[in-house]
Amino acid sequence: MPYRFLENIAIADIAFEAEAKTLEGLFAECGKAMAETMADTAKIHLREKKEISAEGKTSEELLYNFLSELVYVKDVDSLIFRKFEVKISDGKVAAKCLGDSLEKIGAGNLRNDIKAITMHLFKIEKKKDAWKATVVVDI
Repeated sequence: MPYRFLENIAIADIAFEAEAKTLEGLFAECGKAMAETMADTAKIHLREKKEISAEGKTSEELLYNFLSELVYVKDVDSLIFRKFEVKISDGKVAAKCLGDSLEKIGAGNLRNDIKAITMHLFKIEKKKDAWKATVVVDI
């Protein structure tokens, strides 16, 4: 599994690690982990498409801003995504996101309401042949 949830990190938060061979893949895996945190991803159909962009001076700032934008879209547009096509260039991320509305996912299939991305333990590491991120979300 490209991401896993970390137990006993925080009480009112949920923590996960994501890993991928590319930085773009890492951003997509973090998006998927957030979707899994918020809903049963088997119930998220690919009916809605939205392009999301963010900027950052470092990889960490870029990922933080990207994930925060996903929370914003969930709150404002009532959308959760489970598929991501991510492109990163010159301190900018552009992602085509596919998912569904909260209404169509259904209240019975929702899990946690992510309120924010935290800086607690937040990091990106470049390993020998992969990228790895640790993210804690406030629920």
